[in-house]
Amino acid sequence: MMHRFRKWLYKPKRSDPQLLAQFYYADEELNQVAAELDSLDGRKDPQRCTLLVSQFRSCQDNVLNIIDQIMDACIPQDRAPRDFCVKFPEEIRHDNLAGQLWFGAECLAAGSIIMNRELESMAMRPLAKELTRSLEDVRGALRDQALRDLNTYTEKMREALRHFDVLFAEFELSYVSAMVPVKSPREYYVQQEVIVLFCETVERALDCGYLTQDMIDDYEPALMFTIPRLAIVCGLVVYADGPLNLDRKAEDMSELFRPFHTLLRKIRGSPAGACSSDKAVLEAAPVATREKIRSRFHGSHDLIHRLFVCISGVADQLQTNYASDLRSILKTLFEVMATKPEMDDKDKLRKVTQTLRGAALEDCALCQETLSSSELAAKTRDGDLEDPPEWVPDEACSLCTACKAPFTVIRRKHHCRSCGKIFCSRCSSHSAPLPRYGQVKAVRVCTHCYVFHVTPFYSDKAGV
Repeated sequence: MMHRFRKWLYKPKRSDPQLLAQFYYADEELNQVAAELDSLDGRKDPQRCTLLVSQFRSCQDNVLNIIDQIMDACIPQDRAPRDFCVKFPEEIRHDNLAGQLWFGAECLAAGSIIMNRELESMAMRPLAKELTRSLEDVRGALRDQALRDLNTYTEKMREALRHFDVLFAEFELSYVSAMVPVKSPREYYVQQEVIVLFCETVERALDCGYLTQDMIDDYEPALMFTIPRLAIVCGLVVYADGPLNLDRKAEDMSELFRPFHTLLRKIRGSPAGACSSDKAVLEAAPVATREKIRSRFHGSHDLIHRLFVCISGVADQLQTNYASDLRSILKTLFEVMATKPEMDDKDKLRKVTQTLRGAALEDCALCQETLSSSELAAKTRDGDLEDPPEWVPDEACSLCTACKAPFTVIRRKHHCRSCGKIFCSRCSSHSAPLPRYGQVKAVRVCTHCYVFHVTPFYSDKAGV
């Protein structure tokens, strides 16, 4: 009784802009949806259950967003490092990731298992339980403080936030690594070396007049083909000690170039491999080897043409088999090498933003979906399944929506049953049921929808 009276007497105004007040009402809404979801028998009314789960996850996103702002305000110097996030695929770097992590932690803590990830689920369950307990402590501390003083952050509250932030960062890395491929630290550092090689290549090309700064600033499409070819030449001849150093063990090379290790070694060993006036490389090759290779060709022009064909083949394979990695490298390259736009040059800023959007599916209809409580209730009363999304026509798409790899006879087109867009097999390798569309059995979904818009968990009573 005293608690209810105190809550009535001291609760903040809904219009109060302070963070603790915003948290109080966001947390209240989350509790209301959770209570309704707990009282619902999902087997009797799966459509309503799906709608409530969607609203529940939206509320979780909102609560975590406010908690994150509170942590930035009261423990800015004590935030847990999240450098590992740069290793995540671009389609995972999404504003709703935090809410999905919370939802995933609660499912794991309750005994569920990520579909097709049983061992990883069992390993993460203790951390998930500790994280959910810590989050409850944080929510309790923030609610209590919201009813006392909106302008004060107590040391008890700060300590609870520090502990939660560390656990949340640890769970984020574990959960995302279980859901999608994440580079190891060594793979990431080698990719950084490749980025440096690309930047040094472009800087050298600008100095030699092969490229112009306007081409870089205008994001000339031809550079997407030119720069990888120049980088391979520079990596083999000019920067021979860099990431394409063929004296390295194969496992220490960049994954981008590892499949072409033998071919690149042949290129570097040929006389044409030193055509950029690198005499040291030319003199290092045994005379007999050089003469043997040269004897296979009718002349220097024939040899250089063959070398160009080999380099182009390697570059083309990179663009098709490692499109996402190569696009990430080129994106960083343009961000580093482009002339920094003036802040008042709005048109140029807009152009840069559009060019460097990356693979995040910003036009995803499910991401933009906003359903009010009344709309949810109306859908529930009707008892109708939602219409599945219209499929993008095959002829309207020549590139994978996520990684931008071109479709070929070997790389086939696959529709995501959740959003209707077209992906390659690597970017739509997951499967899950879609009850909102009446799909009870698991169907193909893209990585983006798998992480953010479906619930890839099933009950594991034995593990509870």
